[in-house]
Amino acid sequence: MKRSVRIRMSIGMTAACSIFTLITMLAGFAQAEFPERPVTIVVGFDPGAASDITARTLAAGAERQLGKSFVIENKGGGAGTVAAALVANAKPDGYTLVAIPNVAIVDTPLMQKVTFKPLKSFTPIIAHSAAEHTALIVKVDAPWKTFKEFIEYAKKNPGKVKYSTSGVGTGMHVAMEVIAKKEGIKWVHVPYKGAAPATTALLGGHVDACSAGIGYQPQVKAGTVRMLADHGRKRQPAFPDVPTLMELGYDFYNDTVHAILGPAGLPPDVLKRLEAALTKGVETPEFRSAQEKLFLDPVSMGSKEYERHLKEKWTRTEKEFKELGIIKEAATQPE
Repeated sequence: MKRSVRIRMSIGMTAACSIFTLITMLAGFAQAEFPERPVTIVVGFDPGAASDITARTLAAGAERQLGKSFVIENKGGGAGTVAAALVANAKPDGYTLVAIPNVAIVDTPLMQKVTFKPLKSFTPIIAHSAAEHTALIVKVDAPWKTFKEFIEYAKKNPGKVKYSTSGVGTGMHVAMEVIAKKEGIKWVHVPYKGAAPATTALLGGHVDACSAGIGYQPQVKAGTVRMLADHGRKRQPAFPDVPTLMELGYDFYNDTVHAILGPAGLPPDVLKRLEAALTKGVETPEFRSAQEKLFLDPVSMGSKEYERHLKEKWTRTEKEFKELGIIKEAATQPE
């Protein structure tokens, strides 16, 4: 009798253990089904900026692959570092991502203190576009017809020229720092929260020039602004008569690369799903069309490749900034 009771208890315990194991396994499977709700992409610039337009178009294509929608939130400021700081502190579950250029991870933190560790606080997912052809522009009725005339005026009138950019530490700001360093110019930098408001400031007469981010090209074609210099490695096909800074004797070209990142510590399976979905988004005709309209060059980097890119850029840019006298030491430690 006692033995029979012990057998029944043993069978019951075994059954209970089996049920517990099954529940645990099912819970594990349920947790692996990412995503269970919409994914938020925090864009580091205001609506209308290249980062905003590409993020929205990319998300639309990626939704079909991921099976859930993306929600876009704009958090402009600090050349993308405001959004970066928010996502750096987010839960690493894949539901909060950030769309920012590499300069928000490298250039700006080198120049000013930020609250995140540039090479430690993020999980790179993909890089998709290069904004190489930014430019120095002025209003079409400005007295300067050429880059040389503009520089000569700035040298003769220290502190008088005001120029706008989409933020401190952006490629456009660095371009003007490089010029100022070589020419001994003192001018006033007026940073904005994105390329669109920086260009609007020029059109409104609030500044004398704009070191403009991607998106100024329609204004050039419409005849409202004049390009004085291109920041690309080679001349822009759409504006073949405009010289590059490299041609004008400055060792600089804009290597701004737009990307999507998550907080550090994203689970491998979540990273894999996001990388695959966002890559599909890049391959859509709608995204390629958006790139073309924004004068962006296609870039294709996965998580590991973009992580290497950021580390290499940090080393190279820190060295360049010190040689140019832009910084003495990095304002932020990378890790």
